Amino acid sequence: MPFFIILLIGLVIRLVLVGNTGFIADIAFWKSWSLGASDHGIVWTAFNTNINYPPGFIYVLWVMGKIYTLLGNPHNFNDFWRENNFGFLLASKSIAIFSDIAIAVLIYWFFNQKKKLKELGININTKRDMGNGKLETEMGSEKSRSNNSKIQTSNFNISHLTSYLSLPLLLTSLFFLHPVVILDSALWGQVESFGLLFTLVAIVLVLYKKPYLGSFIFIIGTQMKLQNIIFIPLFFIFIWRYFDFKTLVKSVGWAVLSFFVVNLPFVLTGNMTKVLDLLTVNSDYFPLLSLNAHNLWWIVSGGNGMNVNDKIITLGILNAKTLGLILFSSCYLLSVILLYKKPSPKNLFLAISLGIFSFFLWTTESHERYSYPVVVLLLFFYPFLEKSKLKFWFWFLYFLLSCAIFLNMHSGLIANYPENGFDLITFFTRNHLAGIGIANSIFLIIMFFLLLLFVFEEISLWFGLACAGILGTGIIGLNLPYLLGESYSLTKLKPISVKQDFGILQVNKSVNSYTGWKTWNRLGSDYFYYDKGLGTHANSDLVFDIGGKFTRFSTDYGVNTEAGTDASVFFIIKGDNRELYKSKKMGRFDFPEHIAVDITGVKRLELMVNDAEDGINNDHADWLNPVLIK
Repeated sequence: MPFFIILLIGLVIRLVLVGNTGFIADIAFWKSWSLGASDHGIVWTAFNTNINYPPGFIYVLWVMGKIYTLLGNPHNFNDFWRENNFGFLLASKSIAIFSDIAIAVLIYWFFNQKKKLKELGININTKRDMGNGKLETEMGSEKSRSNNSKIQTSNFNISHLTSYLSLPLLLTSLFFLHPVVILDSALWGQVESFGLLFTLVAIVLVLYKKPYLGSFIFIIGTQMKLQNIIFIPLFFIFIWRYFDFKTLVKSVGWAVLSFFVVNLPFVLTGNMTKVLDLLTVNSDYFPLLSLNAHNLWWIVSGGNGMNVNDKIITLGILNAKTLGLILFSSCYLLSVILLYKKPSPKNLFLAISLGIFSFFLWTTESHERYSYPVVVLLLFFYPFLEKSKLKFWFWFLYFLLSCAIFLNMHSGLIANYPENGFDLITFFTRNHLAGIGIANSIFLIIMFFLLLLFVFEEISLWFGLACAGILGTGIIGLNLPYLLGESYSLTKLKPISVKQDFGILQVNKSVNSYTGWKTWNRLGSDYFYYDKGLGTHANSDLVFDIGGKFTRFSTDYGVNTEAGTDASVFFIIKGDNRELYKSKKMGRFDFPEHIAVDITGVKRLELMVNDAEDGINNDHADWLNPVLIK
């Protein structure tokens, strides 16, 4: 009965919040994409909308659309597109709310399986002492309980708050009534819990010695919510080490089968390239330091992460995105080592918690919602703790971490829609979001390193130092060409801004190569060919952050050999918005020209190609062997 009371309370709270318009832009995308899916199908939606979610999520959008048809007419334009259309708010948010309920049921069921938990390394014996109101939760050996009894009583006794709760009910309550969980699903209207549900079910199946079914379901999750791919290496390393290599190979086979089953409509229509596009489109979709995520890059940007490109130079010649990936990889490696050395269920939950937390904290382009899984996964980790000191430490960190993650997500919501947050919190934070965000970012980074104490309870601190060493080696190694050389190819840098009127900027290929590998072509002007350079098209404007680290810029330039005879352009070089050079009018049959300009102290190098006031037809232009000189 208490379990159903918790579900009822949580459900009522969610239903009260459903009418809030939440993150209006996200809901608008749900409307557009779900209408396309329900009217025209999965493949059509992938090709004819601006969807940037994995292909499997289109099934969910189809369900959203069909649910709404029971509540209203999606073709009644005015009603359907009203921001406060309660029918669609209910239809869209019901996916995440259902997932919340499913995870709550999973938690309650899983932690009631005492025999299985004992097999996994948890010895749970809950008993109530009604005389003094204490609930004693025993895990581990009698010796451990005896040695830690004083600490358990004096330092932390969870029973003071939960004297009538069993451990399964406690964990269920903490999840289902968690402000972060409620904010994401019922208020915001996002689907973090939906994606995480597949991962949790898959892990439970693996722990029940069903790795093949678990792998099948796990990959479905990666096709529904792209952030789930962060778990892929850890999930399969665990299967390998927990079972054996043969089981790993078969599990990967089932995972591959799952991938093709989910994408069957694309397989049958010969459109698997679109699947790959949907799975990779987000790699640079928002090239910004931080999408309201309170992390390292929010600090670097001075609380302005939504307005700073992540291709800026940060350390040496490394841009922010590259440095973030190196930081993430070194921390992720620690999770890999943990599972390789000690592949226990306890360490699996710890490893994937730290893996996704690392992704949130260290990579650029991270959303504020990417830390959501941490507050859920850590609840699965807690019951494996045996020492009372660690239990106290866990609850202390969990409370602080929950507050910080909630503050981040709420700040991200009200930064865009201040009227849709919780009024009291909005009142105190709305006018100080940048400063609060920086302080919260520092706090979350501290929380990450404090959580590492659980890792070093399992493996030697030397592994952490080794990961730090690899981090340093990676940073130095990628900077070596810059540190040791006198020149540095501009093609190794990514522009912070790209504008061109035709095609897509190509590196070391002509501009027409943008249509695919079948049209790849070399850079060259009037049949003088080059291995390195930038293939572009008038009118184009390429801006590079070079951080004032170079003194000269040298390049050849010319109209590409593939251009038509009517091509005619001007090449312009600017430094910090000041024109440094403008070429003569260049045509199709002109030999490539060479120029070297002084860029001492220049932080922004801008390369422009303008049409010669006769239109842009055939204006294929190349910057050939562009080199920065120290």
